[in-house]
Formats: sequence, C-alpha cells, structure tokens
Amino acid sequence: MRAGAEAEARLSGLAEAGAEVMGVSAGRALDLLGADGPPGGRRPTLVVLGAELPAPVGLVHALRPDPRDLAVVVLTTLRNQERVAALPLLAPARLVCALPHDRLDDLPDLVHRLMEQIDRERAYAATQAAVQQSLTSGGQAPRQPGRHLLGAILGQALTGALLLDPGLRLVAWNRRAAGLFGLEEPGSIGRPLDGWFPAEARERLRAYLGGPPADTAGTGPAGTHAAGTGPLGTGPSGVDPLGTGPAGTDPSGADPAFTRVTGDGAEQVLRLSPQPVTDPGGAEQILVLAEDVTEAVQARRALAERTGQALLSGEVAAAVTADEPLEQRLRRCVQALAGHLDGAVAAVWILDPQTETLRLSADAVRGAVLDDRCARVPLGESTIGRIAAARRPYVTSEAIGDPHVEEQDWMRRESLTAFAGYPLVTQGQVMGVLAVLARRRLPDTGVRALAGIADQIAVAVHRDRLLERLSATADALQRPLLPPRLPEPPGVELAARYRPYGDGLQIGGDFYDAFPLPGDRWAVALGDVCGKGPAAAAVTGLVRHTLWAAAQQDADPGHVLPLVHRALRRENSPFCTLAYAVVDCSAEPVRVRLACAGHPSPILRRAGGAVAMAVEALDGYGPALGLFDGAHYPAHSLDLRPGDSLVLYTDGFVEGGASHRQRRPDDLAVTLAAHLPPGPDDRPADRIVEVLMADALNRWGEGLRDDLAVLALAAVPRAGGGQADRARTASSAVS
Repeated sequence: MRAGAEAEARLSGLAEAGAEVMGVSAGRALDLLGADGPPGGRRPTLVVLGAELPAPVGLVHALRPDPRDLAVVVLTTLRNQERVAALPLLAPARLVCALPHDRLDDLPDLVHRLMEQIDRERAYAATQAAVQQSLTSGGQAPRQPGRHLLGAILGQALTGALLLDPGLRLVAWNRRAAGLFGLEEPGSIGRPLDGWFPAEARERLRAYLGGPPADTAGTGPAGTHAAGTGPLGTGPSGVDPLGTGPAGTDPSGADPAFTRVTGDGAEQVLRLSPQPVTDPGGAEQILVLAEDVTEAVQARRALAERTGQALLSGEVAAAVTADEPLEQRLRRCVQALAGHLDGAVAAVWILDPQTETLRLSADAVRGAVLDDRCARVPLGESTIGRIAAARRPYVTSEAIGDPHVEEQDWMRRESLTAFAGYPLVTQGQVMGVLAVLARRRLPDTGVRALAGIADQIAVAVHRDRLLERLSATADALQRPLLPPRLPEPPGVELAARYRPYGDGLQIGGDFYDAFPLPGDRWAVALGDVCGKGPAAAAVTGLVRHTLWAAAQQDADPGHVLPLVHRALRRENSPFCTLAYAVVDCSAEPVRVRLACAGHPSPILRRAGGAVAMAVEALDGYGPALGLFDGAHYPAHSLDLRPGDSLVLYTDGFVEGGASHRQRRPDDLAVTLAAHLPPGPDDRPADRIVEVLMADALNRWGEGLRDDLAVLALAAVPRAGGGQADRARTASSAVS
C-alpha cells in the first residue's frame, strides 16, 4: 500500500538493512497478499496504510490480519481519526496499530517490533504443529514450550524455574516463574531474561548466569526499571541488597539477589540460582531457579536501618554529652552523620542572638568543599537563614531546581541533590540549624532520625549556654571572696592557689585572705565554710568581713576568732574551719602568732629542709567556729627566719577523695620534703603551693570531691639590710 512519501522515506532504512520493502496500489493489495488464503499460510508481511486512504477500516478487515503472518500499521491524521476509531474492534494492538502522521520517526521501531512478534507467533505455531503431528503418528512427542515444557514436578513447584538457551533467552518456565516475571505465551518466549532487570544490573546478571555480554537491543517489559536497594536508599540500582561482592557472589556463600521494579511500580528482589543442563537432544541450556526474597530483604533492610539509626543516635548522644568544648562535640556529631550517610555533607550553624547571625560551628564534608558564603549567614537569608527564622524543617530530594534552595550552583558542582535542614529549637528558643546534603535521596526513616538528632543537638547547645551563664554567675560570686592579688609584706613572700570542685559551676566554700594591720603587721587567713553555693558564699563573706573588722581593733587570734565564732552563732550559720595568723614584719626574725579553729594543722618548713606540723608542735588548736558555746582558741608564736615557710591548706588536700584514700597532714610534709630540696630558692612560697596543688590533682584525679585552697608564707632576706622595705604595703581588694 502506498504509505506516503514521508513514510516510504522512513521505511527505506529497513530496505537498506536487508528487509524487503515495496509499495503497491490499493487495488492490488488483496491479490498480492493472498487474502483468500488460510491464516498463517501467507508470507510474513507487514502492511503500512497511508493516511490518504478513504476506507482504512474496510481494507484492514479485508486483509484479515493474523498474528502468524500479517500485521498492519495505519497512519492517521486529524482528518481520518474518526474513520480509524473502530480498528481496536477488529484486532488487538499487537496486530493492528494506528500511528499518528506526526510520529513517523517511530515507524521503523514499530515495524521491527511487529515483525518480531510475527516471527515468535510462527515459531510457536510450528512447534505446536510438530507436537500434534508427532502425537497423531504415535511417536514420542517433545514437551511443549513455555510453562508446560518443564513437566509436572517443576511446573507445580513453589520455586520459580526458568529454562534459558545459551544466549539467556527464555525457552520455558513453570507457573511460579510466570507469576514472578509476568511471563506469557508466546510473547515471552525467546526474549532475554536480563530484559526484565534494570540496565545497570544486566551486565552483572549475564556474567553471573554465564551468558554472552548484554545486547543493548534486548529490553524487558514496559515499566521495568531500576530501584535503589541500600538500607538508606542510597545504593546503586540493581545491586544485590544482601551484600554480594564484586564478582556477583554473596560473601556468606548464598546466591546473589537482583532487584527489579514490576509493572505496577512495586520493588521485587529475586534470588537466582543457575545450573547448566542438557536436554534429551544434547542441546546445552541453563536452568535458573528464582526465589522471591523481597520480604526478607525488606525486613533485613528495616533492621539495618533501625540498627544504623540506633548506632547513629548513640554516637550523637555520646558526642553531645562528652566532656569537651561545644565545637568539638558538634564536630563529632556531624562526623557521625557524614559517616553513616555515605557521600553526605553535614554541618551545624549556631545562632548569635545579639547579631542575628548564624555562624558555621562544625562541618563534615566528604569529597566536597563548603562555599565560603556558608561561614556566616544572616537570619532570614538564604536557605539556612530562612529555616532558622521560620523554625520549620525543610527536606527535598530534588534540591536542584527547587526554588526554596538557593545554594543550587554549589550543590550542582558537588553533585549533591538531596537537602534536609532542621532548626535547632528547644524551650522555644532557636539555637541554630542542622543541615545534611546528600548525593541521593534521603529515605523517610532517615529523615525522621535526623529530626531526633537535631533535637539532641539543640538540647546540647542550650545546655552549653546555660552552663556558660552559670559559670559566669559562679565566677562573679566567687571573685569577691578571694583577693584579686596578694600583698607583698617586707621580708615575706605570699603565694596561694585555689581550685573549686567540679566544673566550677558551684561556688566553693574555701577562701583565703591577707590584709595589712597597724604597726607593719599583716593578717593572713585561710578557711573552709561548710557547704557549697550561695549559702556558703554568704557565710564566707560574713567570716571575711568579721575578720577584717575585728582585726582593726585587736588583731590577736585570741580576740579575733571568738568574735567570728559569735557572729556565726548569732546568724545561725554553718560552721567554718579557719587558720589565722598575724605576721609581724617589723621583727627580725619575722614573728607569727597562729591559731587554728578545727582546721588541718599548718606545715612548718625550716630553711634546712626539716618539716613539722606547726600546731601539733605548739600544743593543739580549738574547735571549728560556730559549733560550741564557750569554745577556746589558743594562739601560739613562732619565728620565721629567711628560708623558713608556713603552709596553710584546706581539708581537700587530705580528704578530697574516697574515704579509703584519705591522707594525714604529715603526708603533705613528706611530699614537700621529697619535691623541694633544701637550700635557697628565689620564689619559695610559689614553689610550695605549686607542688602541693599538682600532687593533690594527680593523686585524686577524677575522684576529687572537694575544693582545694593553699596559701604559703615564706620568710625571705630583706633588701637593703633589714627594714628598708618596711614601707611597702598593699591592701587586699574587697569587692
């Protein structure tokens, strides 16, 4: 039939490829095709009817299309669409196809497909005829093709069975395999098995089954396409989700599985087991057993997802609670995220509420480089800033082209497509933004896990801010309880160290002080108030100010300590231990009046290296201040010559750890003797407090349960031969 000049031009390519193409008039069509002959007896023919024919439906009816020898293509235009509307009533689409005239480029492919269909139908009919002839002649008939060829046992098996020729084309299958792949006779016979799988998996499948390299012309049913199979949806399509190695075998020894998507869009995972066989005629074939493991894979995938998410949440929880600076903890969080989400970029921005700017605090990048513009993002600007301002997460699997994502140029350059951003919000406050960018779609379960991780990070940032405020408050309250600097009395060196217990968020009960008195004398005190926090701070302030006021009238310990004791009793305050000394720098040697109220015995170190307990050597001390009425506090005198030292310390140095590890005061004396050799020292007091503090921290370590305060007073040679420096004075500042 004449198909028109344009149609003949499209068909000319088929003639060049070896197919017979001819044009005939409508009047000779029936004679040429032998329309009166029996169906299937004509030469395999495809007829293309031009769009100009006045009655295409009648001509198709007269041609009597048959799947074994004749198919028809009717070209259509807007003018003859109504005339060809009845074509589906005459024959199925695999025999008679209507092709719009503006789609002539599809004509060669359509011709190929219809002619292949005719060839399959003729082969199937020939096989059936041979079987029938063999049966009527009484011979041994071969089994029929398709699902009947495998016999009763494999035909009824619950496992799919397929028979392939050496080119991996379908020869036969059982009922189960027909259901798995949607096979039908005769259309599926002779088609390559790899055509039912995505293009990415075909080469590996053919290599596994032992067939020749994939033929690009071999395609599966319409709708068959790839599906990601990794536990987070980020694995390549068609790859075995059960962990097959590069050679196509499961490390556990099981047969590999291959993933396909059925015509209705459902993911299907099939485990294939090939076995070479030989038919009775000696022809080599391949028997493939196919098992649907979709449910097992999905269950394993769900378990892997839950396990991975639990591990990730555990890593993030460990990171946010670690005893490290905030930025180090955030860096550990994003590194965990990038590690679990292969090919991902994870970053955290922290909001500065004063400047309303989001500062990039931590990032973990795999194979990508963050844009410099990401370092500081104004609130409400760009994707990150808008997420923080709106306080709502934003997740998209197609960030490229998404109008809400402004960083598309950078993402395209780094091959990133998926974006998930979460505001860090806790107790109604915005802490910052967590963002994850990936090269593949983030699954729903992963998105939900990221939302929980964002909450963890938000709480960690909020906690860190609270701790900063508490630390600043504690420091502000503690600072007035200690002198900002020690005075420098003539002929005496003073040095002190203080370390509060724990993370410094609580106000300690230890304190020390030194202030001038009339007559070139100095008061030195070191005490420990019972308790912690603001209540202890209030008692510390009461003790320090009472000491100062009482010492202005009469600095002798026998006068000062009873006054402090009565002040505590009057206020019903917690008790306080105290070591108090009056240092007379006008005398040579330096004269010290010392008293202790329930306090650990001070240490007296002589210039020659001898060390003794000063108070024990001077007949004891009185009880803690504020405990008992009528308490007596004896005072004792001792002289300090150049090189001699007096050391005051709190009970944290002897009782700072567990009860079974407590020390005696003479243990500190042994420590000093071991670390400070006898002889002159340019800064003896400073060396003493350094040695004792380092020894305590090393001994107690993480087991330290108390504050530490130590003050050393060392007599040094006077400059200018005696009392030339007596005019030097310094007062302790009181905030």
